[in-house]
Amino acid sequence: MTHHDDAILRAYTVAATRLLLGNRKLKDGVVVTGGEALDQEGRAQMARTAALSGTDVVALEFGITADGRFGRTGITVYLPRDEGCYVQTDCRFWLSKAGNRAVILPRQESRGHFRMSPRELVHIDGKPAEDMVDGIARADAWLARRMGAKFAEAANADFFSVHKLA
Repeated sequence: MTHHDDAILRAYTVAATRLLLGNRKLKDGVVVTGGEALDQEGRAQMARTAALSGTDVVALEFGITADGRFGRTGITVYLPRDEGCYVQTDCRFWLSKAGNRAVILPRQESRGHFRMSPRELVHIDGKPAEDMVDGIARADAWLARRMGAKFAEAANADFFSVHKLA
């Protein structure tokens, strides 16, 4: 990644945290991070790290997108529970028509969705009642507006390397 890519990653991670929490601040127990997409071994290491630390992780994955630009290519959620760690790949942000805080939708075949509180990700049974495609588009548009406005603030997000933590 280049210095420019790092700046995009940081701004995007801060914006995504704002999208998920509104004006609330992250506390110990949950982290939003961004970096290159992890392979199977990297995801296993991240899951071990999350389990050992007892920290829920929203990992924003970045790389070259379908349109040839550097940007977000995925979202993976790590949920340490019951002496293990559940991993949900291929997640999406979803935003209601009211435009309040977004939630995280796992793949269609997975149950429920996740709402971020300052200390953890909370699993909610069922999918949001409104249209999935429209809600995903609203969340993506919200992030695009923030990024287009060069959204920057004191980071309410954490950046770390899973290799340094393990």
